[in-house]
Amino acid sequence: MKNILGFRKSFRSITLFVSSFALLMGVIVIPGGVQAANAAPSTLVVGVPSFPGSWDQDYVGFDLVALSLYKNIYPYMIDYSVKTVAGKSVQNPENIIPTFAESFKADSSGKVWTLKLKKGIKFPSGNEMTSADVKWSKDRAFAAKANVAGVYRNIGLTAPDQVVVVDKYTVRFDQTFANPMTPQIQAISLFVFDSVLVKSHATASDEWAKDWVAKNPQAGGYYNVDSFIQGQEIVLVANPQYPGADKPLTQKIILKVIPSSANMRLQLEKGDIDIALGLPSSDIVALKKNNDINVISSPSNTTDEIQLNTNIAPLDNRKVRQAIAFAIPYGTLINAVYNKDARTAQSPFPIEMPGSSKKGYPYRYSLSKAKELMSEAGVSGITTEFAYASSDVNQAKLGVIIQASLERIGIKLKLTPLDPATLSARRTKKDIPMQIASGQQWVNDVEYLLSTSFTKTSFLNYANFSNAEIDTIFAKSHTVGSPAERLKLWTRVQDILANEVPWIMLAQPNFNLPVGKTVKGWVQPVDGLFRLQYLSKS
Repeated sequence: MKNILGFRKSFRSITLFVSSFALLMGVIVIPGGVQAANAAPSTLVVGVPSFPGSWDQDYVGFDLVALSLYKNIYPYMIDYSVKTVAGKSVQNPENIIPTFAESFKADSSGKVWTLKLKKGIKFPSGNEMTSADVKWSKDRAFAAKANVAGVYRNIGLTAPDQVVVVDKYTVRFDQTFANPMTPQIQAISLFVFDSVLVKSHATASDEWAKDWVAKNPQAGGYYNVDSFIQGQEIVLVANPQYPGADKPLTQKIILKVIPSSANMRLQLEKGDIDIALGLPSSDIVALKKNNDINVISSPSNTTDEIQLNTNIAPLDNRKVRQAIAFAIPYGTLINAVYNKDARTAQSPFPIEMPGSSKKGYPYRYSLSKAKELMSEAGVSGITTEFAYASSDVNQAKLGVIIQASLERIGIKLKLTPLDPATLSARRTKKDIPMQIASGQQWVNDVEYLLSTSFTKTSFLNYANFSNAEIDTIFAKSHTVGSPAERLKLWTRVQDILANEVPWIMLAQPNFNLPVGKTVKGWVQPVDGLFRLQYLSKS
């Protein structure tokens, strides 16, 4: 067996009184939210632009606040290690390490993987974490046919019976083929529920307790949810049961919802919050000049795009989609919205992703070409909906500029800001004609991006895009190990996408995170989702 983790290397009366008082005040206190005795006594306050649309990781769409929160409150069996690059701490996707797991190993074929859990770990409920929790959690993921099930296809996991309980602390994953992405795919997928607790809330009509999980925080990760006020704040406390070496350095972390970017910036400058998540580029520019604020910056593989619903007329007309691509003033967007703190996207695949090519998105601003294509399409007087996240100031600015530009080629946009819950629900229905989407690739491989976004069954395929040749290439890529052969596949995929244009590539913005000068320990995540356990205040 080869170890791939080195790869490539009560107070009952008091509790009841406090809980009752908190409920009267509109605060929900989570049973079992006990503070860790050995954690640092400091508190960090993180400003976030919105409250999570759901507590259920199996069903949530791309909700940055929710996904970041999940990384800290759900127990993940394995995670990325940390390395130093140019004096900065960054996650290392080449070395996956155990957290709640004792080990995660592959056999000589690379198809059979064995997960061994550490013994004696308990959820906040008091239930012990066992292989039954892993099995039930993955069965639930397959039933959801969404996030985890979507990426598991990449590594030959498509059915519940491929996840096998060996004993109380051992689980086996039987892949149909070996794939070099397995460690990274499992690093983002191997989270577990407290299955005993969740199953107690299942009903005859809801066997996976979807309704209950969506409304109630899961726990047992680096942090537990101690309490929350819906729409306002979430209080986390360090999990005393966390068995890993990288134990949380800060005992208590408060996520404070601040929808107004102006208010969030003001609170950061006043010291009322320590970290500001989701500020627009204009605020980042100003904060870089503030000596009391440290703006952590780096290039990222995040892309901002407009996904065009290819099943809704007239966006089902390829020439209309091409016309829109030529009608976008890309330079204006980068200057006016991103304040020059973004790169021009060259492909639906991020610039640093192996195989990314300028052929993937050959469109540049040209109203004359856009009008010519609209004429060839034979359509005019178009009015359609253009949705974006209501909490994202940059997206609102993008919408205004794009609206004005498309009107010049006969397309009138109805701008529709949506809150996270509504946006997620409508994305599930796939009934939005045009929408801004922003995403960071958690695995730096085209095969992963195809699985999430560009195949017929992709769970993030809001464009309803379907192409038989791309589906065939995707299926073939599972067992193609040669880098040169994989690059040939990706070249062909980009040729198809350049012609079909399901996405309008707006920009590849840089990563920026403003924090107070006393905040220490930031580790740049591979997936763009913060790991709070490394943070502290000096």
